[in-house]
Order: sequence, then C-alpha cells, then structure tokens
Amino acid sequence: MKVFNKIVLFLNWALILLLLGAYLAAFISPVQLWFVAFLGLAFPIIFIANSFFVLYWLINLNWNIIYSLVALIIGINVSQRFIQFGTKKENVIDNYINIVDFNTHAFDAFEDKDYVPELFFETLNDIKPDVMCFQEFVSYDTKKDKAMFKQLVTEYKDFYTHNMQANEDKITGYSISILSRYPIVNSGFVERVNSNGNATIFADIKYKNDTIRIINTHLKSIAFDKKDFQTVAEIETDKNEKEVGLLDIKSIAGKLKRAFINRSKQAEAIQKFIEKSKHKIILTGDFNDSPASYAYNIIKGDMKDAFIESGSGFSSTYTGKMPSFRIDYILADKGFEIVNYKPYQLNFSDHKMLSATVKIK
Repeated sequence: MKVFNKIVLFLNWALILLLLGAYLAAFISPVQLWFVAFLGLAFPIIFIANSFFVLYWLINLNWNIIYSLVALIIGINVSQRFIQFGTKKENVIDNYINIVDFNTHAFDAFEDKDYVPELFFETLNDIKPDVMCFQEFVSYDTKKDKAMFKQLVTEYKDFYTHNMQANEDKITGYSISILSRYPIVNSGFVERVNSNGNATIFADIKYKNDTIRIINTHLKSIAFDKKDFQTVAEIETDKNEKEVGLLDIKSIAGKLKRAFINRSKQAEAIQKFIEKSKHKIILTGDFNDSPASYAYNIIKGDMKDAFIESGSGFSSTYTGKMPSFRIDYILADKGFEIVNYKPYQLNFSDHKMLSATVKIK
C-alpha cells in the first residue's frame, strides 16, 4: 500500500503543478508563453482531477490531502467562473437596462436543420430587451435568415443601430451589431486587430441624464474545418474508425495556438480602450475563450461578470461540435449591479443567447 500511495502522490503532485499552471494562464500572455494557454483551456478537467485526489486521501485518512486541498482553495475564485450555486433574481422596476448577447450563427442560414424562428421572437418579447448585441449577424439572403432579419427589423424598427459593416470602410465578413432602445450619441470601433469580422465595436447610448458605453466584441475564432471537428470527435468518443494521425493533432494545436495569440492582442487593445473610457461600460460578446483564459481576465479587469453575479449551475454557452464551455459573456462596470442572468437554447445557433438586467445606480 505504501508503494501504491507513493505512485498516487507522484501523480497528485503532477496534477497540482498542472493546476497551478492553469491558474497562471489568466495572467500570462500567449504571445510570451503560448503553451500555458492550453492549461487554462483544460482547467475544468485538471481541477476535477485534483478533486478526486482529495477524495482518495480523505477515504484513506492520509495527511497528503492537504496538498491538493490547498491547490484547490488557491483557485476558488477561478472555479467560481465555471459554476455557481445560486441565482440572483429581482423584479427591477426602475433604472435598469435589459441586455441581450447572442452569436446568431447567421440565423442557421446554411445548416440543414429544423428550427423554430417563433421561439427567438417569443423569447425576446419575454425579455423586453433595451440593448441587443449580436455577433455573426449577417444575412446571406437564404430562405431562413432572410425571414428572420425581416421580422427582426420590423419588430425592432424603432431601435437605434450600430453595425460594423455600415462603416465607410465596408469591412467584409461576419458582422457585429448593437441595437439600442435608447439614442446612440457616439459609435465606432474599439479594435480591428483582425481583417475579418472578429472585431470590437462600441456605441454610447443616452440613458436618462447619463451616457453609457456599450461594447460588443467577437474575439478570434479557432477556424476549425470539418476534418478538425472529426478528429476531436474521434478523440472524445475513443471510437476511432481510423487512427488519429499526429499531423491531425498538430493541425488542431496550431490553430488553437494562433487563436490564443490573436485573442490576446484583441484583449489588450480592448483593455486600453476601456482604461481611456470616460463612461461606465457594459461589455458583451463571444470571446471564443474560457473564463480561465488570458483574454477573459484582461478584458474583465475589475468589471462584474453577469454569470458570477447572478448565474446558476455549470456555465456553458457554446453548444457546437467542440467541448462545451462558457465563451459568451455579459460584463458590466463595477458601479452597476447585475441580476436575472439567464441563458437560452435556440436551435438555430451553436451558441446560447444570454440576457441579464443591469441596474444603473
């Protein structure tokens, strides 16, 4: 038994070191040490694995339990970004903004799936949004997305809008848009590190006697192709019809690395923009990265995270072919209070739609 415990302790220490590395992922730019970002991506798995070691030592009444226990306690703030045990619901009647964030996936324009467009509009009707921030918000004029756009424009014709493709630069690619019930008094770009639709825009809205800055971002996507998704599926199910080749794995790792680096550059540009802002901020978007990432940590700064403030359960906003993570966020200035966070599953997108109520103090 002593020999076995020594082996277990060795594995335990290896997992502790990986966990500490995962904590550091939030503070080290992938430009400097890109491999640390992979540990941040694997944080939930590494954290749970260390929890099993705590259970093992507890069952065996062994004082070695203290190592993993301390390691887990150190990262309690990080773990709270992934799971919450209570909701914060409130019937707010004054001084609030209901905000929606949603990667629409081009309203399922090219996917051969059944979908229920009525559910989208019924959900928005229940939320009664004041501000809507969309990513991948583009019409290809297919039967599906054209109908959705037409109904959206009709039902929210009185909303003010800011759309990256409406700028004189006429940038091509997926669009990000802000729709606001309140007048937009200023708008523009926060950053355009990438040449495609992965960019960040802002709109200053006039709310009563105050001006609030809305920022909507879409950080760099990984850009997996069908072969990459197939490789991931084979690794996950362990039911390989063919051997997963080293080149396939290297291709995936290379794309992840490039995406980590690109997102870090975007995040730093957004951080600089936030630091210069004279207005309080509400920031939403598809970060394409986990809550343990450098991009999330840099952008969030001292802002509040809607899920942490009023969410419940295990956070997951991506529902596509990759492992499920929370990669979509609603953040708000520390001077605001956030309640009524809720994710919605709509079957035409590979992302959940998010809503929250931001109390304007």
